[in-house]
Amino acid sequence: MGYKIVGWGTAVFFLIITLLTACSVPTADELVGDETAVSPTQEAIEVNLPDLGVAPEFRNNVWLNSDVPVTLADQRGKVVLLEFWTFG
Repeated sequence: MGYKIVGWGTAVFFLIITLLTACSVPTADELVGDETAVSPTQEAIEVNLPDLGVAPEFRNNVWLNSDVPVTLADQRGKVVLLEFWTFG
């Protein structure tokens, strides 16, 4: 009979601790402060890549999502996302 009281007492204790912990979460105003900037922990790595010159033009004249062939000159100054995939 003493074990049931200890078991229930332990369960109630952990329930109260859990509720107090969950209810004491800081608000968003408390989380935002003057020190939100993160300083870098690692120095930038300098990589010396060879200059391979101008990229070659696309050789394909058939495009699935365009009525006209796409050239690199048409893409100059634009943000271009390249996605590589195949039909198989």
